[in-house]
Amino acid sequence: MRAGSGNPGAKCPATTVHLLLMATRTRRIEIRVTEQERELEEAAASAQGETLSEFVRRAARREAERVLAERTRYVVDDRAAGRFLDALERPSASMERGLRGLVEKQSVLAGE
Repeated sequence: MRAGSGNPGAKCPATTVHLLLMATRTRRIEIRVTEQERELEEAAASAQGETLSEFVRRAARREAERVLAERTRYVVDDRAAGRFLDALERPSASMERGLRGLVEKQSVLAGE
């Protein structure tokens, strides 16, 4: 269901952002920075119309999401993507033998 369709549990980007903004912030992180770093970050926060805390929190979250996304998403060119899809659709004979061996092998969890 779409947001605004009467389903209070419907998810949409605006709803997600709104919920994040409304979440109570109870945890504290303290960091040490140089005077130059603080001046730079305060200037950037001011330029964005944010408090230093908002600016640093937003920047840290964006970087955390980027780092984690790198571990879950892979960007490849068309040629590499084609080779990957071909390998999935037409595995080699040795790959099939290996997979068959794994399926036929008794699970280490079977004894639990």
